Amino acid sequence: MTMRADHLEIEEAARLWAIRAQDPAFAEWEGFTEWLERDPAHLAAYEAALADADWAAGLMALAPTPVQAPVATSRPRWWFGAGAAIAAGIAAVGGWAVLDREAPAQQIATAPGEHRTIDLADGSQIALNGATRVTIDPDTPRHVVLDQGEARFAVRHDASKPFVVMAGTTRLLDAGTVFNVVRDGEALEVAVAEGAVIYQPGSREVRLAPGDTLKRAGSGAAPVVGRANPQTIGSWASGELQYDNASLEQVARDLTRSLGRPVRTADGVGKLPISGTLRLEGSPEEVLARAGPFLGVRFVKNGEGWTMSPAHGAPR
Repeated sequence: MTMRADHLEIEEAARLWAIRAQDPAFAEWEGFTEWLERDPAHLAAYEAALADADWAAGLMALAPTPVQAPVATSRPRWWFGAGAAIAAGIAAVGGWAVLDREAPAQQIATAPGEHRTIDLADGSQIALNGATRVTIDPDTPRHVVLDQGEARFAVRHDASKPFVVMAGTTRLLDAGTVFNVVRDGEALEVAVAEGAVIYQPGSREVRLAPGDTLKRAGSGAAPVVGRANPQTIGSWASGELQYDNASLEQVARDLTRSLGRPVRTADGVGKLPISGTLRLEGSPEEVLARAGPFLGVRFVKNGEGWTMSPAHGAPR
């Protein structure tokens, strides 16, 4: 099938779904959602079908009175003219999500070990690590709240509309940037791969350049600025963990977030340094089987997780 024919087939399917979905008796929501999730082009075609005035006018004449959904949601059961309001405003499609700009502020969360990417309308992108939650208001998508966990932000710079990340009461202002933020309660870590981030804009602001890191142990603690290899910052988002003289304690924390299972270090080994790249492909057991020889440790099962212990002396 040619690309043009394939495109026409998608357009026709989108029109059919749009017509059928407005019927109050329509019950194929699971199949409809599965079709939308199969290919990002399906969502765009569906929204284009809804916006097509040539046939939409005819649908309006035939459209029944909207049937209200259950009390749990205020959205009408038929979605004509409302955009693709999938899953209460968030369509999760193969690990990425699209915001419904007509919905109220949405919380997007990942389960332990799950990764997800959110594409914003301005071209910016947010990658969520495991056990992470962000809140985004579609009306102000360049103002994101990191409620918990770890997120990598690739921001399209717009001087007239600054991109702001709130982590508790801490404000991070983008200056055209790729940066990583970890929030664990009131503890905060920020690392900049590209561009710049301004920590707490104001009289006591800290400007972070590529390779700069900032760590704060708690809300009242003073921020500590350090350095890292920019290429290693947020590497988890591309399916690997890259280290340049990092501690095994840091590796354990990263594995915990990425695998969704607790990984700890045995006494006396947490501060030992490591450099190199660890791939995250496969099950937790497969990842750790590769990590053991690389880190010079063995992973001992401990309840739901593992403990790192030296395999043959100090890790290399």
